[in-house]
Amino acid sequence: MYTDGYLKKYHFDVPLYRDGVLAHTLQWAYDNCKGQVGWYFDRHSQAIISFEKETDSIIWYLRWIDEYTKKNL
Repeated sequence: MYTDGYLKKYHFDVPLYRDGVLAHTLQWAYDNCKGQVGWYFDRHSQAIISFEKETDSIIWYLRWIDEYTKKNL
């Protein structure tokens, strides 16, 4: 299930500043976003979550970005 969105790029990207995407955040996105959700890695091997709809990207950012910017995870 969590690999369904792997390598899917949409118009609205949110960099995650780490080398992976947490499974519970992907589950939240699949359960709560109205549009499609994908994720991939940039050329520096940092994870990026990608959204079809801008509103989904904003809501996801407000809900989860603190978890992805904490140090020493």
